[in-house]
Amino acid sequence: MSNWFMCNKLEGWDGRIYMRSVPGQLDVLELTQPLPCGDGKIEAGYRWNGASVGPLRKVPMLGFPKWKHPIATCRHDWRCEQAKTEEERLFADQEFMVDVGRGGTAWEQMKGYFGVRLGAFF
Repeated sequence: MSNWFMCNKLEGWDGRIYMRSVPGQLDVLELTQPLPCGDGKIEAGYRWNGASVGPLRKVPMLGFPKWKHPIATCRHDWRCEQAKTEEERLFADQEFMVDVGRGGTAWEQMKGYFGVRLGAFF
């Protein structure tokens, strides 16, 4: 596993994500500036769909807040696309839980982690 994949170097970063909506694609966002991810960055122009929660979005207490955690969902989607092994996918899911914890609740972390681990089987 490469270093960019494995850790988040956050020093020197203002903690913000710069993104915009994509016309005609309701559930897609696009980075307008690079986003730190490990030792590298996810380049501007990268598009992701956030948490693929489907019908669970509207289920009280179980629904994951799809767009509350855009940094976490962007990094997770990127890492999943780059993952070549089950170990790398597991790491992407674990880092998603860590990222959700930055500003999220423990309940959101648990729901999100359960969701991405379930998604790993599909």
